[in-house]
Amino acid sequence: MGNLRYQNGFNPAQLSRIKNKVRRQMGPLWVPNGLTVADENYNLEMKTQIYQLGRDRYCAVIKAAKVFIGYRNINVYISSKYPPGSCEYESILNHENIHVQIFRDTLYRHANSIESAIRKKAPRIGPVYLRSPNAASQKLRDLLDAQIRPLFKRMSSAISRKNAHIDTKANYRREQAMCSNW
Repeated sequence: MGNLRYQNGFNPAQLSRIKNKVRRQMGPLWVPNGLTVADENYNLEMKTQIYQLGRDRYCAVIKAAKVFIGYRNINVYISSKYPPGSCEYESILNHENIHVQIFRDTLYRHANSIESAIRKKAPRIGPVYLRSPNAASQKLRDLLDAQIRPLFKRMSSAISRKNAHIDTKANYRREQAMCSNW
């Protein structure tokens, strides 16, 4: 689920640079007062069993597979322009916490289906026959990755859609109407 860290030592220009660095889809002239960045990670590890069948001929099968999906960190940035406890700070914090919840809920909802997919698909892949043990092992990894990575991408797309749903002009207007010192 990621280590959750709140940071409020950045001014709006610095938040804009962070936003541009992570390529969040927001209006080009929009300067953020808050930003949530989760480093989405996908990592597939495999162990293979290699059998030499003859000169320059190898067979490889998957012995074990492990996939990591999730976040190492979730960073919530709130503009230093607004002091903690102010109406504006609390409004930004509430908005960014919705993003945190989206990241975590969507991961939770997709994790089981990804785990089921790897348990179902990994045993069905292989054996692979190639001229080198490394190439055979890599081929197995590529085949399993081609089955699992699209599920991670689907999760990532769902996160983007849900975040975009709350990052709208109408929602920002509603949130800003609650405070007077923007």
